[in-house]
Amino acid sequence: MLHELQVSDADKGLRLDVWLEQQLPGCSRSLVAKQIKAGRCELSSGKVKPAWKLRGNEKISIEVPEIESLDVVAEDLPIEIIHEDDDLLIVNKAAGMVVHPAIGHTRGTLLNGLMGYAKDAWQPLLVHRLDVDTTGLIIVAKNPQAHQFLQEGFKNREVKKIYLALCHGLPKADYFEHHGWIGHHPKDFRKRFVFKDENPKAKSARSDFWVRERHDHYSVLEVHIHTGRTHQIRVHLQDLGHSILADHVYGRSGQWPLTGEGDIVLTRQALHAWHLSFQHPNGEEMHFSCPIPADLSRLLQNDLSPLDAANG
Repeated sequence: MLHELQVSDADKGLRLDVWLEQQLPGCSRSLVAKQIKAGRCELSSGKVKPAWKLRGNEKISIEVPEIESLDVVAEDLPIEIIHEDDDLLIVNKAAGMVVHPAIGHTRGTLLNGLMGYAKDAWQPLLVHRLDVDTTGLIIVAKNPQAHQFLQEGFKNREVKKIYLALCHGLPKADYFEHHGWIGHHPKDFRKRFVFKDENPKAKSARSDFWVRERHDHYSVLEVHIHTGRTHQIRVHLQDLGHSILADHVYGRSGQWPLTGEGDIVLTRQALHAWHLSFQHPNGEEMHFSCPIPADLSRLLQNDLSPLDAANG
């Protein structure tokens, strides 16, 4: 999990590894040092060493490991369940909810809430992830057999995933696609990057885009992904010059509209995991859609449903 932290003037002179240990409960100084040496920690001034002395007012980004599921604390959290049976749950994840706890962020995640919902009757097992500010459908297995079956479905690209995205600008074509390979950004570990050709440091990725609506300064896209790379849709659209509205990492601004005029202001990336089609462990073909959240739906002209959702 990525943590973005702000140093105060009062912390000037502290060692970086000591300060991070204080800021991230459960994170030892040795683990902090390991992450720094592995290039998973950066200051606003660039990469540093564990013994770096803070100057005050820096911004720090550090990536830390997830917590083992058995150590996750059960919590009573609001979770919208779309479907439940003996083998799995389909959940509509809210914006701002982290999927899996990590060091320094051990509470309030989707998995914490699922542990509370299960009440020790079964062990929730996450099959896939969504970014913290992406809303929509997530599959959760209720037993190891279902978990393995569903993960194989994702691995073999047998799960159909459809997203709704609102992007800057007006694409020239009503349909377009991107096959760019995705890997870690060469200068910023927090980001992913599109490589134009096959690259040993990247993985193949394919996204298909249909323009569903065109507005004055933005477009509404339906997105079908054939691979599940980290930040795939966000990176592909940025590379095409149509970054997602209010994407604070890959977009033009952390909120939209940029002027702040009017009553429509997005403060999270305009991306919604809209539809899932997959084979249930019992052999049945399953199709699920979830409502478009209010912060996105008010930017639409029409009531939309996914194109060929059950057949593609």
